[in-house]
Parts: sequence; C-alpha cells; structure tokens
Amino acid sequence: MGVIKVLVVDDSPFSRTILADTLQEFGYDVVGEADSLESLIQAYESGKPDIVTMDIAMPGADGFECSRALRLHDPAARIIMVSSMKDEVTETQARKIGIMGYVQKPVDGEVLDRVIKNVVAPDALFAKLDKWAPNIFKEAADQSITRMTRTTVTVRDSDEQQNSHMSQGISVVIGIIGKYAGNMILDISMEAAGKMAAAILRRKPKNKNEVLAMVGELANVVAGVACSMLNKKDKSLGLRVSPPSLFYGAPTEIISPSIKNHVFDVETDFGSVYLSVGFKKGSVLWM
Repeated sequence: MGVIKVLVVDDSPFSRTILADTLQEFGYDVVGEADSLESLIQAYESGKPDIVTMDIAMPGADGFECSRALRLHDPAARIIMVSSMKDEVTETQARKIGIMGYVQKPVDGEVLDRVIKNVVAPDALFAKLDKWAPNIFKEAADQSITRMTRTTVTVRDSDEQQNSHMSQGISVVIGIIGKYAGNMILDISMEAAGKMAAAILRRKPKNKNEVLAMVGELANVVAGVACSMLNKKDKSLGLRVSPPSLFYGAPTEIISPSIKNHVFDVETDFGSVYLSVGFKKGSVLWM
C-alpha cells in the first residue's frame, strides 16, 4: 500500500486541525474532514479514505451513530475512535459496532501512527510478535525460575514441534488475551515439582496442594513477565494472562490444534520442564 489516506471526523475545527497536522507529520494523506453525519458520507465517497478517525461527542448524531451509518454504507470501512472519552462503556460500545482502534485525546502522534498501521496491515504486528515471543518467553522462564529457586537454569529450543504433548505429571495452561490470543503451557513431573517447591519454600512442602499451587504460580509468573516484556516492545499488543488451568494425576495429552507453538526444554537442578508458547493470528484489530 502507498500513502495511507485518512478522513478526519470531529465537530471541533481546532481538533481537526491538530489531528490533520499530526497525521501529515507522520506521512499520511488527509483526504477530507467532516463534522457531522450529514457531511460524513459525502466526504467518505469523495476522499475514498483507508482510515476514518471518529470523535464521539458531536452534536446531533454522535460518533457511535456516525460509525454505524458509515459501516452500513460501507461494511469494509476502517474506523479508529479518537476521543477524550475512553472507558469500559465506550470501549464495549465501540467493539460492538466494529470500530477497529481507539486512541484517547490528547493524541500522541506515535501511538496514533502505530494504531493506524496495525489496522491497515495487522499481519505486520503479528509477524513481530511471532518473532519476539520465543526469545522473550525463554528469557522470562530463565529469570523467573532462577530468581524463585536461586539456582541456575538452561533454556533450549526443543526438537519437538507438534502441537500436542503428553504430560510428565503436572500441566498448567495459561491463556493469553489481547491484540492476539495465545497460550503458554508449562509441564513438569510431580517429583521435580516437589523438589522445586522445597527450594522456593525453603522447607519440605506440607502436601501435594502446596506443590500444585507452586507450579500454577510459577507458570503465571513466567507468562506475566513475558507478556509485560512484549507489551513494552509494542503497547498495542495489550497482552494479559488469564487464570491458570491445572491438570494432574491421570495421563494427560495437551493439544493446541489451531496454534503453532514454540517449544522449549528447560533444564533445572530439580528436573526438566516443558514449556511451549504460541499465538493465533485473528481478525480482531482492537488496540
């Protein structure tokens, strides 16, 4: 794609000027402006924009009503909400309409630039995530286990590439949500987990539940640290971890059929730990 064309929709002439100047500074072509529902469709048809920035608070039809009307006119319209209002209610309403990004005023030009590029070419961000994630999760595993156990850890890429794994004894699945969905799986034998728990607690675990709780917390820490590191590389990823799901006892096969997982062998003083992580490329372009 060549120069990205943007239509600015805002009832404030001053806001439109600031936004247009910011967009032009970052190399975008501002092909038109609109201040109401009446002028929106005409400006959209004449400018043929790739992106529409939309304010919420406007007289008559607000930004949500304008967005609904525009998507009825052209279901392929790509809208980014740019407003001083940004809370759970407005975000939920924007999602339902199909708005593809949300930037709060006063606008940071770099943030807006990143959001527009992610909406126009979302696969570029996924490619970055897919490239960054393996090394970052390896680093997070190394740091987390080393700090918690005060021992040396070695993390290596595994030869295992299939999207299924037979558990060694205890498996924890961490769901990852945000710009892209994914998961992390940590698997360890009950014996190794018991030894690791003793090192962390500096005493023998009281019972099996303490060992299981340690494994769940370890997985949560590794995933949380890794997601924080990835978010620092690009805030628009917005990655968060969901509560861990823990499986143990009977032989368990962990399967991730729709996600290509990167697999690692983590060698510790207590035994080996299986670690895998993967993300799924989806169609949701929420920033």
